[in-house]
Amino acid sequence: MAILLLLALIIDYMSVGPNSLRDRLAFIVAVPVIREGFDGSPADQKTVEAIGNVIQALLDSTGGAYIAGASVNALIGALIGLLWIYALGCMLPVKASKRLGRFATLAFPQSGIYRLNARLWIVAILLGMMSDLPQGLVGSTTRSLVDMAAHLVAPLPAILFGAA
Repeated sequence: MAILLLLALIIDYMSVGPNSLRDRLAFIVAVPVIREGFDGSPADQKTVEAIGNVIQALLDSTGGAYIAGASVNALIGALIGLLWIYALGCMLPVKASKRLGRFATLAFPQSGIYRLNARLWIVAILLGMMSDLPQGLVGSTTRSLVDMAAHLVAPLPAILFGAA
């Protein structure tokens, strides 16, 4: 996991390749690595707990409004689903905008050479740590996307460095 996380950081930091390819490659490598490396860790538990507390405080502050009846888990699932939609829009090629409209023109902001793309890493960290939380169709889709990315990047250390 450490090798792949370092590889994703280097790809983004050193601006390896064209911007659009670099962002996609770093994101596809980072999300499953973060999930595998941090899932169930104390950092993961504290992050989920902190986000849950913030959402609960916001729900409690609405008083008797209808939204106060929403559950924290449902809201976290909805937010993770929306974050995945944003990430997928950023990953689509611009050529897909002919069929998908402006959704396919979303992109992570470009960062200069020797700078990490902060928005890409925030989205990757949140999705890596929290993609297992949603339930239902959104939850199964997010877990499937992360598992698919994990199967794509798992053989990279052996291919690149000869290590398993």
